[in-house]
Amino acid sequence: MKQTIRSFAFGLLTAGIIVLGAFYFAGESQTGAEEIPTEDMIEIVESEGYHVLTESEYIAVSVESDNENDSGDNKNEENEDASGSGETDENNDAADNEEDDTNDEDEPTTYTLTIESGVAPSEISQTLEENDIIDDADALTQYLEDEDYSELVQLGEFELSSDMDHHGIAETITN
Repeated sequence: MKQTIRSFAFGLLTAGIIVLGAFYFAGESQTGAEEIPTEDMIEIVESEGYHVLTESEYIAVSVESDNENDSGDNKNEENEDASGSGETDENNDAADNEEDDTNDEDEPTTYTLTIESGVAPSEISQTLEENDIIDDADALTQYLEDEDYSELVQLGEFELSSDMDHHGIAETITN
């Protein structure tokens, strides 16, 4: 039995040395073939129909795009104000309802969370996301695990609201 194990170990050692030698000698020839000058790479990418921008060009385009979006929003608001005088009562009622909806979004949503034995933190996060208390269940689950709150979750009913951050929710359900 001892001889068999020694033979197997010697075989693994030999195979490892062979693979290492092959990687070392074959690796040098492959890296030389992959090094393409930047100018040639840009030509290849542009011939495929893509655009190549430097970092400063990209920032300039992003800032320009943001400015266009901001000024476009202002133009839309001005057009709505100008066209508002010719709207019918039905359109005004619809606009009022939309304003009421936006006011409802500003008010925090409250939810009473009941935690029973055996409930995983991911299930708690999913329940809170479904009830519009949090936006991202995975983010809360990750926070609970990273900050070691997942082991401290208490059983019972907890009053939570949408204006609470992850820390506030974690403190509430662990105290």
